[in-house]
Amino acid sequence: MVLIWIAISVGAVLVELATPTALISIWFAVGGVIGALTALINLPLWVQIVCFVVVSLASMLIVRPIASRYLRGNTVPTNADRFIGEIAQVTSLVTKDEWGEVKVNGTMWHAVPVDDDSIEEGAKVKVVAIEGAKLLVKRVSER
Repeated sequence: MVLIWIAISVGAVLVELATPTALISIWFAVGGVIGALTALINLPLWVQIVCFVVVSLASMLIVRPIASRYLRGNTVPTNADRFIGEIAQVTSLVTKDEWGEVKVNGTMWHAVPVDDDSIEEGAKVKVVAIEGAKLLVKRVSER
């Protein structure tokens, strides 16, 4: 059983190394080490499995929030989020398939609709989010 737990740990580490996003399966590697240790002292299989599950879950719940803060990478704060909630003018057709352009507070941005509709030039839209280098917009109903 010790070899099986070690294989689980090594497999989890390999999956972790193969994934571009950090912290996907490392928790199971930690649980596998505990499973191997419980197998070394000849505890019953059900105890080994319970220890594996408890340690894997505990390491995920305790360590993940802490590690995520440090592994977040270089986030550069910008003031672009000030556009969220603003009303913009569509300057070229906005569709799901092709980015259009909108003018918000005197600045031109690429935009895509959050709904499936296309939004024609000249329409008013509300900026609901920013995704990368484009604004996600929703048509404003004219009253």
